Amino acid sequence: MTLLRILVGGLTVAAVMSGAVLKASAQKNVDAFSCQYIEAPTAEPFGNEEGQGISVRDYSCQVTQGPLSGGVLTARAVWEMDKSGGKLLLGGGVIRKAGAMAVVQLADGKLEYVTTDGVTEVRTSGRGNYLLASGAAASLSGKTFTYLTKSTAPSQFYFEDRRE
Repeated sequence: MTLLRILVGGLTVAAVMSGAVLKASAQKNVDAFSCQYIEAPTAEPFGNEEGQGISVRDYSCQVTQGPLSGGVLTARAVWEMDKSGGKLLLGGGVIRKAGAMAVVQLADGKLEYVTTDGVTEVRTSGRGNYLLASGAAASLSGKTFTYLTKSTAPSQFYFEDRRE
């Protein structure tokens, strides 16, 4: 009976450790950012259709996960907006950290409004790539990723990219 307990205990520990290793390796390719808009995003009327506009959004982010953790991203996104959401026209920025730097480009972005329990939040998704990277971040150069963002508070959002 004691041998059975030891065997079951050993298998349980192995399963937990295996799960932790898989989760850690999956997180290796994730970069996370805590962001805030530099000024409140607004849309300027554009075109002939009601609700159509252009929104220029400047933001900065603290890098919270990934090789540039502790660094700061300064970026801009330009969106073509309509009543249902938006389409990214251009986006990107520069991440700076002591001993490292990277240039990020965003593309194929989609912005949508999601209302839950009377609260509307902005979510975006798309693709991107690290155009250039140097120093401790050199391994990011040329890497592509998919990204998601989600509102966390007024004028604040969470940004996550998953490198391919």
